[in-house]
Amino acid sequence: MIRTPPLLCMLLFMQGCAWRGMEPPTLAPKPPRVLLREDFDGDLDEGLAAVLLDDHRITLTEGFGHGESSAIRVAYVGNERGSERVGCTYPLEHTTDFARLSFDVCFEEDFDWTRGGKLHGLAPKHPVTGGRKRRPRGWSARMLFKPGGRCATYLYDQHKTAKWGIGRTTPRPVFVAGQWHHVEFDVDLNDPGDANGSALIRIDEEEVMKTLGVAFRKYGGPDTQIQNFLFSTFHGGGDARWTPLRGGEPTTVYAYFDNFIVTDGS
Repeated sequence: MIRTPPLLCMLLFMQGCAWRGMEPPTLAPKPPRVLLREDFDGDLDEGLAAVLLDDHRITLTEGFGHGESSAIRVAYVGNERGSERVGCTYPLEHTTDFARLSFDVCFEEDFDWTRGGKLHGLAPKHPVTGGRKRRPRGWSARMLFKPGGRCATYLYDQHKTAKWGIGRTTPRPVFVAGQWHHVEFDVDLNDPGDANGSALIRIDEEEVMKTLGVAFRKYGGPDTQIQNFLFSTFHGGGDARWTPLRGGEPTTVYAYFDNFIVTDGS
């Protein structure tokens, strides 16, 4: 007996519905793929947890994470440029043109925002950060924390004259020191040759900032797609105006992070 493939059966059924004036069934959208997940409650000797905990400024805190789970505590050690740079580039499981990064964050109650600093983001095979020259196949998308607990998009795009990242700042504070917040950061790449990319920030399920009309990349191809998670957090900036202080002297302040997840739009 010859069997009709299931997909062909569905197409024939839908066509039959159209002939009879019936509404064809709606196909359920595919759930997003998880490209990265780390909650610091599993094996800490592999994956992103192992990489992060190898940094002496990052420690595991049991029972203090969101929902009393484990989390990591990052030390922001004040120096002449703001605070020591804490970061790594970690590969995702697949490449994609759209991704959502989510995580939970709690800045300690005495956190000194200063003029601001960097928060995590997404990048292609060869990210552009740190004031380096723009490249046709390079870009990066991160967030900033800003004075008083505001935040901003921070994007290295194809802007020909800009040295630093571009973006927009929230008009009001969105982070409260001493309180856990859930962050979502959506990055939608542009079509090569068009400035139709975007970056969107949600805090506690509220959209707080969106930057439109972004030309992240000049060319297409796998190397320009989203494929790296940027763990990146520090004060700065490049001078002492960004340095966390206590009693007029450089100090160390702390923030906690938990539940990193990156998904795509498939």
